[in-house]
Amino acid sequence: MKQSWRNFINSFKPSYNVDVTLYHFIPGMPVKANRTRHEFKKGEFNEAKTFYERASEKTKDANVAPVEISLVKGKDRIVSSRLFGPVKALKQLRISA
Repeated sequence: MKQSWRNFINSFKPSYNVDVTLYHFIPGMPVKANRTRHEFKKGEFNEAKTFYERASEKTKDANVAPVEISLVKGKDRIVSSRLFGPVKALKQLRISA
């Protein structure tokens, strides 16, 4: 009985995603972005947050740049985001190209 109530309550909670965008920049070529989305079920905020933290730590340790990692609630509401490297400048280059 308790499990069915938990499932009922979880059906109203939002789903979470962790988006990892890796930017490729070669001078003289347009900026390319490779986006990977890791989806989590409804109500799994803690799992998504721990994955977001681990991905940020591994990116910082591996010294991979430029990378943008975002924790997204629902379809498009960004809860938190971390930028590694000159991501803002590359986004402007990508928009203008």
